[in-house]
Amino acid sequence: LGQNRHQVARENIFDAVQKVIQSCTGGYAVIMLIAGVGLLGFRDPNGIRPLVFGKSQAGENTNYVFSSESVAIDALGYQLERDVQPAEAILIQTNGHVHTQVCHPSPKLNPCVFEYVYFARPDSVMDGVPVYESRLRMGEKLALKIMREHPDHG
Repeated sequence: LGQNRHQVARENIFDAVQKVIQSCTGGYAVIMLIAGVGLLGFRDPNGIRPLVFGKSQAGENTNYVFSSESVAIDALGYQLERDVQPAEAILIQTNGHVHTQVCHPSPKLNPCVFEYVYFARPDSVMDGVPVYESRLRMGEKLALKIMREHPDHG
């Protein structure tokens, strides 16, 4: 916004994210474009909903993207940078500068099991865990539980 008196400081953005996180309960991942400032992404303090970001070089420019799944970043030809951590906000300014801040005093990763079982594509990776492998491990554990609780079932 240049010399505009309504220019938004990144500290104010992170303060606003902190207030949103304090006010909201449940799982969420938020991505928003702030006119004249940049792209903002953040995640709930329990990491219930997934959020990742990636980047791509186009000549001298670096482009960024947020997504709920790593495969979307792959499909666009971008490189996965990393998962957005619980309660972490990432601000990518229009000038390309990237700023991060954890906006909750005690974030803890407790992802939604439905993301791994139902929602996510099997070729996706969430919070460093390959979805397909997590489904296999859950199936193996369920089979062991069934064998333990019903040894004469078959």
